[in-house]
Amino acid sequence: MKKKNLFYIILIVIVVIACLWAFISASFITKNFKKRLIEDTLGKQEVSIQNLLVTETKDDQKSWELFADDGYYDNATQVALLNNIVGNFYKDNEVVASFESSKGTYNQNTKQIILYEKTLIVYKDGSNVSANQMEWHGKDSGVTAEGHVRLELPSKVVVVAEKAALSPDFKNLKVFGRTKTEIYDSGNMGITK
Repeated sequence: MKKKNLFYIILIVIVVIACLWAFISASFITKNFKKRLIEDTLGKQEVSIQNLLVTETKDDQKSWELFADDGYYDNATQVALLNNIVGNFYKDNEVVASFESSKGTYNQNTKQIILYEKTLIVYKDGSNVSANQMEWHGKDSGVTAEGHVRLELPSKVVVVAEKAALSPDFKNLKVFGRTKTEIYDSGNMGITK
């Protein structure tokens, strides 16, 4: 009996020493963990947004503006995730194109706007471009569109392509990949051969 009791006592002492060693090691390993976690949390600010208006002006001239029903802004990445977006592009304080999308992002650092899902740009002359995704990188870079790109000049032409690039002044369009073009007679919606 005494050997059995001595064995259990030695086993309990070993387990207690192992537990103490684990707790002491863990305190050294995680010494600054809580401090870093608090500092990271203070540096990262997240905001939910309702009825957002973002406008960029240069030399008292409005370049563009966008409105969103709601969204979410992360200070660490400086990117706003937006829902139900409408907006305008301006030239000489006049709207040259309007856009809408169900989802998008706005990067505060790069001023980049990316529109996803049900994205449409309508120009002053009535022509329009729709695509799965559109990106605008700033005043001098134009718009790139990808995925089921459809350009329509009412009663004139419809172009469907995989990808397109619109010039910064919104007057020229280049299409890439497989395309399909339908040209209409003036006044008729029949295809010209």
